[in-house]
Amino acid sequence: MTVIEAFCRFMGWMLVLGGAMLFLASQIGCSAVESINTNASQIHTLAESSEQRFEAIAEISAVEEIDKQTKHGIIEQRSIQDSVASIRKALPRVEDKEPSWMALIQRVALAGILIASIFLIWQTGIGTLLRKLLYSISAFIPSKSMREAEMDMKIADDNNSMTIREAIASKRASSDAYNSAYKKIKSRK
Repeated sequence: MTVIEAFCRFMGWMLVLGGAMLFLASQIGCSAVESINTNASQIHTLAESSEQRFEAIAEISAVEEIDKQTKHGIIEQRSIQDSVASIRKALPRVEDKEPSWMALIQRVALAGILIASIFLIWQTGIGTLLRKLLYSISAFIPSKSMREAEMDMKIADDNNSMTIREAIASKRASSDAYNSAYKKIKSRK
């Protein structure tokens, strides 16, 4: 295995692992709805506790101003509890919204995972197996390869008049890469 192949494999695995971590982090992240519900519960609990304290102070106090203030405190705490109840009633209509940058990161990670997966499939040899399976179905064989196979069959057939020179000329006309390679090899001789 060359250094480049090792580096490519390493980068492929890093892309897969990085994408998986980003996806997992986005799924585990804090939910605003859950946070609102938790905070509302804490506020309700504190308001009930404060109301009980105001009631206890009102019972033991004989001072008129303290009684007046504790009644206002009790009313305020009940108002807070009513507000919390209305927040909880509205909470089912609230939806978590994903930040746009997180959606972009997820898409980039997904694309990276797909590219890394394809790369790993080809590097492990599974891609070659898949290509052979697809070529076993004649609909997936490239038309250029079919033409070349037909020409070679005609050359091998004694009853056909096609010569090797005609086959070479046909290949040179149909493929620029083949034509360039043919010229290069011919110039070496």
